[in-house]
Amino acid sequence: MQKEDFEVFVLTDEDNIDHHFVLLAEIEDSGKKYWVCEEIMVDEKGEITDFGEIYPFQVKEGEDGSLFVDSIETDEEFEKVSKAWNELLEKDENLKDVFEMHEHEHDEEEDN
Repeated sequence: MQKEDFEVFVLTDEDNIDHHFVLLAEIEDSGKKYWVCEEIMVDEKGEITDFGEIYPFQVKEGEDGSLFVDSIETDEEFEKVSKAWNELLEKDENLKDVFEMHEHEHDEEEDN
């Protein structure tokens, strides 16, 4: 599995700037759904050029059934989702391999 195989979506911020993300995992806790996502940089052709920070979002359902993401509001909730993400990363060998490979590639770029 490559990071490029993950689902990609775009969020537009309050300054009308698009941010691209890959969906890494879905976590459910206390009746709430969360997505753990990594920001990606893309070129004009839509090709991934770099990977950025990892962000957890709360997933909410609109009245029409559509899904939207929102920031996590409390530090306690953020910590709970972060802990669940770290546990998932430890258990999922495929996901763990993707991140170890990415970290190794990043280290090689810094050496050059």
